[in-house]
Amino acid sequence: MKLVTLLIAVFASITLLAVEDWDVPQVEKENVSILMFDEEFVTQGQILYDNSCKSCHGTPTQKDFSLMLPSPGDVASIDFQKNTDGELFHKIKAGRGSMPKFEDAYEQDELWYLVAYIRSFNPNYEQPKPNLEGIVIPKITLDLSYDENVDKLVVKTLDENGKAMQDVSVKAFIKGTFGNFLLGKVECNELGIAYFNVDSKMPGDESGNLEVIVKASKGYGTAKVTKTMQMVEPVIHISAIEGRHLWSTSKKAPYWLKITFLITIISIWGAIFYILFGLGKLKKHS
Repeated sequence: MKLVTLLIAVFASITLLAVEDWDVPQVEKENVSILMFDEEFVTQGQILYDNSCKSCHGTPTQKDFSLMLPSPGDVASIDFQKNTDGELFHKIKAGRGSMPKFEDAYEQDELWYLVAYIRSFNPNYEQPKPNLEGIVIPKITLDLSYDENVDKLVVKTLDENGKAMQDVSVKAFIKGTFGNFLLGKVECNELGIAYFNVDSKMPGDESGNLEVIVKASKGYGTAKVTKTMQMVEPVIHISAIEGRHLWSTSKKAPYWLKITFLITIISIWGAIFYILFGLGKLKKHS
């Protein structure tokens, strides 16, 4: 009897938790992104969502979220979209119950990436404009170079007067065919410099170039630079059949071979049409 009572109490507690409203402080509800959501925000948000959220919330609009208490829900649903931007940001950051908090895993701008991705499923959404009164937005300038002696990407962060900036969070990526490869995320030292290790064996182009993307943030200030830099060993592209065939390309093949090949193809197709024509006549007579 005691066991049954205990089970009922546990079930009632879980059910209560499932229907309990998520209380978000008013100041958090009114929080908005200082940057406007653009295509890059949505793209980066989708990458983060697929890595960290999709396993529970499922594919947006598909309602294939996990069966849990409380229910994760579909981020494209009306109930989800009723949240303010600040509420979404706070819930992703702080977490609750079975939902982990992501404030230690992601930077502030990355949390806004997720909000932007969620909002992309709301055709009626209009992003609220932030109140910038009294807010100082530092201007950040990035200077990129490569130190081949230690195989490191060197990023210098400067203010509007060209002086080194401290306490700037910097992330560096290598742009690839299937997405951006993260080199690292570091804080600038007292000289305003951040270092990133670069593997010299990474695949580049024929000149050893890589396309580098560097993002920096301090408070509400952000900066982004994309630059092509020579940092790895040149890649020499060799034909897969070079040295294995007398004529590795059609341009090198002699004319007699091309003519023979063309006559062969025409003969094969002629035989096929002749057979089909004969079958048609046979069917007609029968």
